[in-house]
Amino acid sequence: MIPPLAQIVEIPTSVTLVSGKDARNHLNRMLTLDISKDSYLTRKESLICDLNGRITSHQLHADLGDQILLLHHESISENLRTNLTSGIPWNEEIQISSGDGAIRRILIFGKNPENLLEEFGLSCTELTSELWTEFDDSMVSIIHNGADFRIYELLIPTKNYGEVIQALETIGAISGSVDSGIAITSMVGIVDLAIKIDGKIPFDLGLESRIDLKKGCYPGQEIHARMESRGAINKTASSFSSNVQLPLGKVKTTENQQMEVISSNPLGDKWISILVHRKEIDIHSNIMLKSKEDEILIKSV
Repeated sequence: MIPPLAQIVEIPTSVTLVSGKDARNHLNRMLTLDISKDSYLTRKESLICDLNGRITSHQLHADLGDQILLLHHESISENLRTNLTSGIPWNEEIQISSGDGAIRRILIFGKNPENLLEEFGLSCTELTSELWTEFDDSMVSIIHNGADFRIYELLIPTKNYGEVIQALETIGAISGSVDSGIAITSMVGIVDLAIKIDGKIPFDLGLESRIDLKKGCYPGQEIHARMESRGAINKTASSFSSNVQLPLGKVKTTENQQMEVISSNPLGDKWISILVHRKEIDIHSNIMLKSKEDEILIKSV
């Protein structure tokens, strides 16, 4: 299931550029996280929600100082750019523009991917998930550092993409499918940008770490604060494996407990899925899902 050296996967990603001297302040007003103290090469994932507290966009930040790159799912591009543009005060200097096609997002994962990355002069022990590290014109971070395998994330300018990929393959990397990239991140509890989560409540996806109720007002903040104060955060999301693909959408267990499948992708001979469920469900027991044809056994990973 996990490649012994490394597998490289490109995850299709759209890019929005937020630039101008007031760009950070403007963006900070809309995000569920505080980015006011971010600096050059900060790496962060954030959300923008509507007034009902539901997610409208999920984005990855690459802070370049004079501009902030937001990487996100293609389907939310228009909505995200409209939100950012419509909220610009008349007296602030902010530009919102498309960077689609300029940057390619790559995941490298395996038992020993460091052997490849060190060929580029990188010291992998110094990489973190909070900062990007530059090499040539590209950037890299580590997003999972487990005992059995690691996952690295690269942002590569399109003009350099072929050269970098060829170099990685020459020294032993193998190319993989988008599905395997989404599955490997799902397996370690990461909700990848490629998974559509717009319309969901962040708490229901276990994304509490991307909500900062102390930062002040942002769209949906009152709803989120009310949920926390009233103890209404009763759902989360967990990763499961199965022998077959799970249908996206709401499902029920044989115990009549409701769950929701938000992703299901193949990795080797298994399918790795993320399901939303009530917190009281014992995810470490064998769970059987009802299906039209048969029952499906899912196991926590």
